[in-house]
Amino acid sequence: MQVLTDLFARFRPNTVRTTAKDRMRSMLTYDRLELPAGRLECLEEELMAVVSRYFELDKSTTQFDLQQYDRRAALVANFPLLRSKC
Repeated sequence: MQVLTDLFARFRPNTVRTTAKDRMRSMLTYDRLELPAGRLECLEEELMAVVSRYFELDKSTTQFDLQQYDRRAALVANFPLLRSKC
């Protein structure tokens, strides 16, 4: 039974490895953008404030992700909207 477990362990994603790889990519993206510490958090708060003027947000599930495509970065924001304030 152990042989089968070891055999199929190769095909399972290595979550520790994946997490470390994702963190390294994030660090490289921050470094390339030359973002000072806390700048992204400040930007996230400002974006939430602007969007919350027009919509009620579920702030507990709002997500921000800094992604890199080739040599360009993108800030992806996911705002779960509960309803419009207008």
